[in-house]
Amino acid sequence: MLRPANLDTKREGRDVAAFAIMRCKKLAKMGNVAASLKHAYRERETPNADASRTPDNDHWAAKSTDEAMGRLRELLPEKRRKDAVLAVEYVMTASPDWWKSASQEQQAAFFDQAHKWLANKYGADRIITASIHRDETSPHMTAFVVPLTQDGRLSAKEFIGNKAQMTRDQTTFAASVAELGLQRGIEGSKARHTRIQAFYEALERPPVGHATIEASAVQPKVLRKGFFTKDVETPEAVAERLTKAVRKGYDPALIAAAGAREMAQKAKQAQETARDLRDRLKPVLEALGPLNRDMQAKAAQIIKAVGDKLLTEQRETQRQKLAERQRNRPSRGHDRGGYSR
Repeated sequence: MLRPANLDTKREGRDVAAFAIMRCKKLAKMGNVAASLKHAYRERETPNADASRTPDNDHWAAKSTDEAMGRLRELLPEKRRKDAVLAVEYVMTASPDWWKSASQEQQAAFFDQAHKWLANKYGADRIITASIHRDETSPHMTAFVVPLTQDGRLSAKEFIGNKAQMTRDQTTFAASVAELGLQRGIEGSKARHTRIQAFYEALERPPVGHATIEASAVQPKVLRKGFFTKDVETPEAVAERLTKAVRKGYDPALIAAAGAREMAQKAKQAQETARDLRDRLKPVLEALGPLNRDMQAKAAQIIKAVGDKLLTEQRETQRQKLAERQRNRPSRGHDRGGYSR
């Protein structure tokens, strides 16, 4: 039995939840299935993938789009509705922090359990292909299944046709990987449905960068020199100057955030981080006066570490706020290619 004991799930003395994540999307046209498969097999340009790491990807059952489409045609009944769902695409992964701490054995176990969950739900022969992508920011499995009933009918409705079924799926999937230290999201929440394309974009979205504070910047600047005296910056003035420097480092992210709700939230996060950094700088700066340059350099390193910690805390807070906001929004229909908690 694999246990999560060696996973680093603590931060600041508190538990940091790691979640099992699953999205699915209905595909009702052969062209849509083929397009999604080409993405999975990297047979078309994939900007969000690192080509140097693509050889690390694994493909189970079928090794190409043509082979997977052949398996699909073999399974599809000759008589079917024109609007019938031909395949369901799944993306299965976990919180980004989990992948950073999980061992190779645990990562392999995650994909094995995800595949077993699909086989138990649909039947192993209904899985036309499953790809493990390691060339993107967060490893994940992309799988395609045919919603074929035991009596030979195409019926996505019987597998994922209502909210109660989708809720059960989220629960049973999370349970299948619980021994790896992963848990389910809040059951019954009104989480907003996320398209798989948007989910891929979220996986690749770069985090807000760090601003570097040089040792010389910590030293109070001379504002005015006199014959016998000189005026220098107060600790508050130094803190304000450094805060502006930190904010400047976030400008590219703030500009990119315009017009995007998620990125706008990250902009707010960066501003909150800057304010927190300014407040925490004050007591440190008040003690910097008598320090030599070596001590000032060490102080600058400490300040940078504080900034890094604040960014981590703010990102975690942002994830929690976003989850809470999503729970308070009305859900959308699964037919649009989303998911349910």
